[in-house]
Amino acid sequence: GEVDGLLYYVMPYVEGESLRDRLTHEKQLPIDDAVRITREVANALDYAHRHHVIHRDIKPENILLHEGQALVADFGIALAVSAAGGTRMTETGLSLGTPHYMSPEQAMGEREITARSDVYALGAVLYEMLVGEPPFTGPTAQAIVAKVVTEAPRPLLPQRHTIPPHVEAAVLTALEKLPADRFSTAAAFGEAVAHPTAISTTPRAPAVVRAFVTGDAVRWRRVAGVVAVLAFVLGALAVWGLSRSSSPAAVSRFVVELEGWLALTCPCVPAISPDGAHLAYNGANSELVLRDRDHLDATRVPDGETGLAPFFSPDGERLAFFTGLPGALRVVSLTGGAAVTLVADSAYGSGGAWSDDGWLYFVGGASQALMRVRAEGGQPQLVAKPDPRHDELFFNWPQILPGGRTALLTVWRRKGAADIAAVDIATGKITVLTRGLRALYAPTGHLVVLQGDGSVQAVHFDPKHLTLGGRPTTILEGVWAGGAEWLPIALSSTGTLLYQTEPPEQQVVRVTRDGNAYPVDPAWSGQFQHLDLSPDGTRLAIGVARAGRNELWVKALGTGPLTRLAYEGTYDSRPSWTPDARSILFVSDLSGHTALYRVPADGSGPPTLVRDDPRAVDEGSLSRDGRWLVYRAGSGGARDIYAIRPEVDSLPVPLATTPFEEYSPALSPDGRWLVYASDESRRSEVYVRPFPNAGSARWQVSREGGTEPVWAHSGRELFYRNAAGDFVAAQVAPGPSFRVASERVLFAA
Repeated sequence: GEVDGLLYYVMPYVEGESLRDRLTHEKQLPIDDAVRITREVANALDYAHRHHVIHRDIKPENILLHEGQALVADFGIALAVSAAGGTRMTETGLSLGTPHYMSPEQAMGEREITARSDVYALGAVLYEMLVGEPPFTGPTAQAIVAKVVTEAPRPLLPQRHTIPPHVEAAVLTALEKLPADRFSTAAAFGEAVAHPTAISTTPRAPAVVRAFVTGDAVRWRRVAGVVAVLAFVLGALAVWGLSRSSSPAAVSRFVVELEGWLALTCPCVPAISPDGAHLAYNGANSELVLRDRDHLDATRVPDGETGLAPFFSPDGERLAFFTGLPGALRVVSLTGGAAVTLVADSAYGSGGAWSDDGWLYFVGGASQALMRVRAEGGQPQLVAKPDPRHDELFFNWPQILPGGRTALLTVWRRKGAADIAAVDIATGKITVLTRGLRALYAPTGHLVVLQGDGSVQAVHFDPKHLTLGGRPTTILEGVWAGGAEWLPIALSSTGTLLYQTEPPEQQVVRVTRDGNAYPVDPAWSGQFQHLDLSPDGTRLAIGVARAGRNELWVKALGTGPLTRLAYEGTYDSRPSWTPDARSILFVSDLSGHTALYRVPADGSGPPTLVRDDPRAVDEGSLSRDGRWLVYRAGSGGARDIYAIRPEVDSLPVPLATTPFEEYSPALSPDGRWLVYASDESRRSEVYVRPFPNAGSARWQVSREGGTEPVWAHSGRELFYRNAAGDFVAAQVAPGPSFRVASERVLFAA
């Protein structure tokens, strides 16, 4: 516009970064992120094209990421061409667009540029997001333009094995030289990258691969979407059909409901015995239970052991498990007898493997390195540890290849995608094989890899030379990939694959005292973790599980924006607002083990360390006056609650330090009382102690089970969830001593 002879223009403020900025620090994006961004840009271009506007300069610099969502910017060239009558600029010889992303017809200066030119540019951008560079590069603009006009782009799969074939086919179609050979619309391109059936892949897969996406398999995927979240799927491993036999074995898929399964309350990863006949998983109160495939009922592991991430011995007669994150590594005989502790307190419950030569492999130590210990006991040995110089954060999910000389494991990095790697046990040398969250070795000579989008791919694998061969084939979709320590998939030596389906997406709701629930934002859904409401009640800090990581986000209530705060580590969760609402405390493993950090709530700065402990800090919050930090730290099943005055005390004050597990600490608004939950009575109950002299008294609040205690802002009520899942309000009586005056159930939760 114009005001008093001054020209001005207005652009929307975009809070975030450009796609170019993200590619600069990540180089290659996770496949699901690249596909999502492409679909969002395609939708924007489709809208523009339907309004007769061709962008002409799609490139990463012009794709802005606002709150993680793609926004197409800078239609400057399109508007300039329109103002010049559409022809004059090209007649002067001016090259429009950017050489790396310019369509052949643009590069040759053709006057008639259609929407398919923008489709080409978007295909080039997706190509770069997936493999780390545009389809054509060169030392000069002229050299690049020459390649754009005369050469074919290199296929993507040889450069990155985990790219789905339909995505590669869509990219190469978008990059066809002739506009008529490309997608007719940007919307069609967006549909093709998102849905395998929207485009035929070339070269065509063998018949044994096609069989997995026809008939019953298609019907199975429809059914799997509605399977209860506590159900597991058990099936003959589909990679058997990838063997060189011309007549693949039949594939059976069926749902098994696991009795007492605790999927929603802890990172409980199941195990399957080598012969595929037995399942081990967590039942009530985290007890380990066994389920034989020829029985309908589960039985407790001898001696009532509790633990995480169990795994079988090669003969299937013993079961190893972990007691915490970190905790002990223990072994129990399934025929009877007491469990034996092999590692006391430094083993992480993020997967283990038992080799044929009597070694147990696990992740342990402060650096979460790959360790091993003999089955009969002894001193643990270091095999390999993460290298921070290569951005390696920690390892997990080890598996031993035949012969016992090489281990597979997942290498988690501070940010970006995780890698599947092979480790030479003798030297500790690490060889990265492919991208993925967890890998399993199939005796048919295949690597079976769980990806961040919940798909499972199989690819031929040479364990001797550590090489992959051929294209990966997607054999499953919809597996739960909720977090680095929660990847529920297991494989027997006989080809039975056990996995948990991804649960339905959740919504965050606010609930009135009479039980009426209202979505915070009807359009907002996902897989959510812990949450905390800001002191003024306008913003929600929340953990979001996505692609194997737990991320920290802030949501303005209603239809307000969603902003991610922390970008490093695999676990950014358990948020707690500071009293001034300017910062959020949260726990993260960004330093290699779990500690407590603070980050500005507006994202204006990076996280800073608040409290560290060699045994790991699991949660923490500040008192209302900001003077006290109350936190939980420990290992195994005996984490304790402490308090410290930052920059005043040198040692913390113990508040609840029993041999049992204490959790969910919260100070009353007036700072007089500490409420928390503990399993000291063999089930979780809610307790209150005076603060800070917590050892002087203790009162039990709940009577039939209780978790997640929260104070009302007034301090006159205490809320908790009972064992039946009901939301309970306890009225606190005034006076010098703590007393519950009355209690009532508000609603079923």
